[in-house]
Amino acid sequence: MTENARTKEHNESAAVEMGDLLGGLLPERLANSYAAFLSHGECSESEAAERAGSPVSLEELISRGLVHRVVYSSSTAIRPTDPTLAFRDIIHDLQRQLIESSDQLAAAYGRLNDIQRIFSQRAIEQAPEEGIRIVTDREEIHSLSLSLINSAQSDFLGLHTWRFNTPLRKESSAPPPRSVISRNVRCRSVYSTEYFDNEVGYYVIQSSIVEGEEVRIMRNLPMKMKLVDEEVAMLPLTPSGASGIALVKAPVIVKALRQYFELLWARATPVASPAGAEVAPAPSAHSGPSELQLQLVGMMALGLKDESIANRTGMSLRTVRRHISTIMEMLSAETRFAAGVMASKRGWIK
Repeated sequence: MTENARTKEHNESAAVEMGDLLGGLLPERLANSYAAFLSHGECSESEAAERAGSPVSLEELISRGLVHRVVYSSSTAIRPTDPTLAFRDIIHDLQRQLIESSDQLAAAYGRLNDIQRIFSQRAIEQAPEEGIRIVTDREEIHSLSLSLINSAQSDFLGLHTWRFNTPLRKESSAPPPRSVISRNVRCRSVYSTEYFDNEVGYYVIQSSIVEGEEVRIMRNLPMKMKLVDEEVAMLPLTPSGASGIALVKAPVIVKALRQYFELLWARATPVASPAGAEVAPAPSAHSGPSELQLQLVGMMALGLKDESIANRTGMSLRTVRRHISTIMEMLSAETRFAAGVMASKRGWIK
């Protein structure tokens, strides 16, 4: 094979490879033509028309900026445009199409959500005893959450896991309003133990307690939930709740959820307000456990360290250790593990 033949074969092979790479960015005929120009380089205008497939195709390549004319003193040649420049406009056009498609998709989802809300609302109105409504609009979820707590007549219950789509912030915490608690609505919440070991989470818990809410903590809390008066419940569609909620009004389901909450509540560890904890004396080892000691035993069982217990109860580290020492003496235990076993046997840990 001659050198010219080898060069021609190499160029044709390169043209095919580049044509494949350009597939999807250009119509196939233009992609192959432009690849041929890139592989073979500049040529005369008459040769260029043949390489492009036709004079019309050549003019289309020129109009798209894929090739351009180069005028010499006695002739005109066609030269391929550098790919970086040639495809800049093509990529921008693709980006514009992608943005338009995304806007159309978002609008379609918006319309779908509107249709779903109308359909679900009518389904609840027609068959309220079977009412389960899916809500994905964030503003509507926030509005529903506020209306639920403000409509509570006897109970407002909550389960709060440490699962978020975005980090929890202090300003996003929303304890029950005092106006709700003032009309004798009992507000109770169970929080995951991660709240206790996080500055923002601890702030959320203490804010709730200050407002008058009863709070308990529990390791490995399984799900989030809000429930009002055995009338309606809000359940997240995903662990974080970011994708939406199920608004449940079916009496049988709501009653079952209420029973589930009460089961978790009975097993969770109470959290008292830190006010006055520092001055609470350590009861005698010969008396029964106080509420504070039971609270400390529960925290010990959850694996919280002395420093964390001190921070979360408002007591000094020295006072915490004094209480724990008394608890260990009451249980005749030499280790925390043994204390947990003995406390469980005596019914101190539910």
